[in-house]
Amino acid sequence: LFCHTFGRFVAMTTEDAKQRAAYSGRQSTSTRNPHTASKALDAKALAKLSVEDRVLAQWRAACGCPISDEAKTQFCIQCLGKTFNLADVRLWQHRTPGKGDQAAVYLEFFFDSSPDEIRDQEEVFKKAFESMIETQLQEQRLTQFRQKLAARRRKGQDSGDGGDQEWQSYLKRPVPATELSIRSIREAGCMLRFLVCQTSISIGASEVLGQIAFQEHFPIDGVAQEPSKSTKPMPRWVYGLGACTAFMTVVTITAWYQVVRQIAFSGAEAALG
Repeated sequence: LFCHTFGRFVAMTTEDAKQRAAYSGRQSTSTRNPHTASKALDAKALAKLSVEDRVLAQWRAACGCPISDEAKTQFCIQCLGKTFNLADVRLWQHRTPGKGDQAAVYLEFFFDSSPDEIRDQEEVFKKAFESMIETQLQEQRLTQFRQKLAARRRKGQDSGDGGDQEWQSYLKRPVPATELSIRSIREAGCMLRFLVCQTSISIGASEVLGQIAFQEHFPIDGVAQEPSKSTKPMPRWVYGLGACTAFMTVVTITAWYQVVRQIAFSGAEAALG
């Protein structure tokens, strides 16, 4: 009995190692996320919520939505001699209350890697992660400023005499502190393995991050953004699943047709007899 159990354990371990090896070279950046999220929330409904509740509602709506290709490129981490590519960002559900009665949003960042690759070097990775987030959020704010300035100049409002009230209000708007804190690091995934950073981040910073990662769910100043269009192909398993589903549908329809046909013939024979 012991030999049989040990043999099964070795076989399962070997099979798991083979499966991991087969997928070890694959990254989420090579294909598009085939999952879908709920539709973007109505702008009028969002306007009635507090800032905290609105941002939380937007993150919940974005759950499962494919992250934009721009975010995958911008939010990669270069450290420890390799590149950690961002695969997804999600609301950390277990740490998030029902309403936005808090000063922070809890998010999970999924990277194409595993904790084994940063073993004994976690502090180096954490510092690189924090630096990347600060840099990219600052760059996003600068981009928005340049876009607003360019739009203002096109309207001929760059005379420097104080400008309109909206422009002055934008200039006086305080830059939200990031307040990023890495709470823990874990592993996730089945076929593809992920290094997950569980974090808390300020409400304002999380909104800016959402505007990069999930453009259709996070308007800028109330103006909806164009949904990001991925140029990546679907994973190969999607096509296999589609073919299998089509085949099973045909088999099911055929089987039901034969059942109905048999019942009809049996009824006709009984009526004639």
